[in-house]
Amino acid sequence: MKIGAKPRKIWNKSSELNDKYNRLNKQLSRLILLDHVWNELVGEKEKFWKLSSVQKGVLYVEVKLSVARNELIARRETLLKEINKHFDRPWITKIEIVKSLGVKSHE
Repeated sequence: MKIGAKPRKIWNKSSELNDKYNRLNKQLSRLILLDHVWNELVGEKEKFWKLSSVQKGVLYVEVKLSVARNELIARRETLLKEINKHFDRPWITKIEIVKSLGVKSHE
């Protein structure tokens, strides 16, 4: 420790640690639950639909085939409802499709 530096806080109880990291813990828990729910909902489609990120309630999904993209567009609203059932309040407001570099077209 440098001279004049403020000493690090020493935790006396585990609840102090929990308070400090509670927000991060909740975010990680939601992401883990989202990943699990997504895999259960899409089943074998997970080969073609890969979760990319979540930002401000928008779920970004990478799609590998144009046919899979069309199916995701058709199922988007149903997936939103099913995903949000698992959270205490609706979290995902929109599903956006991100083209994967290897997108193949069957046109």
